[in-house]
Amino acid sequence: MSTDILTAFLTRLQAFNWTPALPVMWPGVKGDPPNTGQWLEASLFPGEPTNLAWNADSASEVIGFAQIMVGYRPGTGEVLPSQIADAIIAHFPKSLELGGVRISKAPYRSPSFVEDGNKLFIPVTIPYRGIV
Repeated sequence: MSTDILTAFLTRLQAFNWTPALPVMWPGVKGDPPNTGQWLEASLFPGEPTNLAWNADSASEVIGFAQIMVGYRPGTGEVLPSQIADAIIAHFPKSLELGGVRISKAPYRSPSFVEDGNKLFIPVTIPYRGIV
């Protein structure tokens, strides 16, 4: 199930339309972000399923979240990365189906940037939930 969710999430992210196109650092693929401009970094964080009944083949509740980090360099300002974060939130609306689960509440961005050396990030969190 996690693979189905990951595949649907990455497919949806690949369809994200921004001009100029943003480089994406895909999970498990080596790559360096650009020295200038913005980029995206994608991750999936599946949670532990909750069994809804005792039977081995009974349904389980699956929860977790996907996260897209909008990356940018210090000194470039936060307005454009914030606009990108808003566009990502709009691209992953509440109740969108992703690989057998649905986005369970409106995606949200962190209230402030996260700093990592010479990189800054605005995290966008996309919570999901489903019964499988």
